[in-house]
Amino acid sequence: GTFSTYLMSLLFGILHTSCLYCIASATLSWTLAVSAWLGGAVPETTVEKKAQAVQSSVAGLSTATIAALLLFLSVNVNDPSTMAYAGTNPGISSQLVASAASSSKPLEPQAPPPITQHSSERSLALSQNLKSLDAKMFGAFWCSHCYDQKQTFGFEAMQNIPYVECSNDGVNSQTPLCKSKDVPGYPTWEIGGKLFPGEMELDELEDIVKDLTNNNRK
Repeated sequence: GTFSTYLMSLLFGILHTSCLYCIASATLSWTLAVSAWLGGAVPETTVEKKAQAVQSSVAGLSTATIAALLLFLSVNVNDPSTMAYAGTNPGISSQLVASAASSSKPLEPQAPPPITQHSSERSLALSQNLKSLDAKMFGAFWCSHCYDQKQTFGFEAMQNIPYVECSNDGVNSQTPLCKSKDVPGYPTWEIGGKLFPGEMELDELEDIVKDLTNNNRK
């Protein structure tokens, strides 16, 4: 019961969120504690022993209350990273409550892994053709297929192709643009105003460029 009081102080006093399972657990703990007291948990031998049992219980509750107050004063309750963490995890466990409360640093934006392959003459020529069609590649820093697509083109060719980061946690994130374009997955190519989802080989992209170029000439 004492520890449940401490956890409820974290939940409501610091994270300012609710957790049905946590509240149910705390209620059950206090119900068991009260039942134990009323059922004879306190020895009925002497008044002195009863007093000692009461003092122990009060001391435990006081310790939990003081610990909760100290934690409350040491955590910035207006910190957006703590609030965001709590808001997205309604079923957070007691271990994660403590972890979230002690963390006050927001995560830094993540960059995609560097492109290590050099471009071939073919990929360079294709990148120039894609550039003429105002092509873009939508992706996410954590997407392995996006990285493979970049490696297929090579570093030099990808300098001609704008890369749009769709992940909220990515560097230079453009999530609103990705949503407005209804990007279905990663990677997705936008070529000539049309979306082409999926990782593609160079010959597939060459066919798309050829078809769009011929259509524009008609």
